[in-house]
Amino acid sequence: MTPTSTIAQGTAPHTVGFTSGPNGTDFVQEESGWMTLIPTIYNADTLGIRPDLIGCPINNWSELLNPEFKGKASILDISSIGIMDMAMVVESMGEYTYPDKGNMTKAEIDLTLGIFTEAKKNGQFRAFWKSFDESVNLMASGEVVIQSMWSPAITAVKSQGVPCVYQPLEEGYRSWGGGLGISAALSGLELEAAYEYINWYLSGWVGGYLMRQGYYSAVPETSKEFMSADEWGFWYEGKAAAGDILSPTGAKLAGAGEVRDGGAFLDRMGSVVCWNSVMDENQYMVRKWNEFIAA
Repeated sequence: MTPTSTIAQGTAPHTVGFTSGPNGTDFVQEESGWMTLIPTIYNADTLGIRPDLIGCPINNWSELLNPEFKGKASILDISSIGIMDMAMVVESMGEYTYPDKGNMTKAEIDLTLGIFTEAKKNGQFRAFWKSFDESVNLMASGEVVIQSMWSPAITAVKSQGVPCVYQPLEEGYRSWGGGLGISAALSGLELEAAYEYINWYLSGWVGGYLMRQGYYSAVPETSKEFMSADEWGFWYEGKAAAGDILSPTGAKLAGAGEVRDGGAFLDRMGSVVCWNSVMDENQYMVRKWNEFIAA
């Protein structure tokens, strides 16, 4: 976030980062010294595509429902994330503009799932994946050519030598952030161990490992110490690779001259339009989502 950034819809992490005290049940916007979670990793998510099997430019979220990809599209079956991807598609189609994609009304939930239920009944989707491995297998096999994806899944497909792109789209990215919380029941040695684990987690090795999968560490400065200058340039700064870029397990992901999908950190995170959220109507949304999956 820069001073001129537009705050994306949904639950932006900085709005829920601090509470008023050790037993606080509220969120405060100043740095109070009492954090709800210690931030660890985050990313900007988009659609994954198989460029070798699609053969045409993909620039918009609406392509997920393009009849050209009938039977070869997929969306993830995790309601709180999937509904956000759906909303990105609905807006891209020009069907509706949400006041806040991260906090839909019952009518907006019905509209969103109605459009996707119709597409489902028309045979648009090959599958609805629930696990990382499922998304990788669908893409690597070519059964699916466009789908909701996560960064390490793209990494896993590419490490098999299969072309796969985390496609930048005109409407922008859907984003998420993760963190570590400490149980209020901890004290003494257990509490010290919890703090020690968090300090280790943010000390650089984990961040470097995860950034090689395309994630961003909450403390990039320490992660940088565990990455080569070429890796840092490729993953964080959007620079062309000077040599081979390897996955955390050593498989080749990119060669000299290639650039990360979506470019530099500021280009990707600067194009986030929605953060993952839990809606006020979450229970209603989950019930309607399950009806969609069963339809």
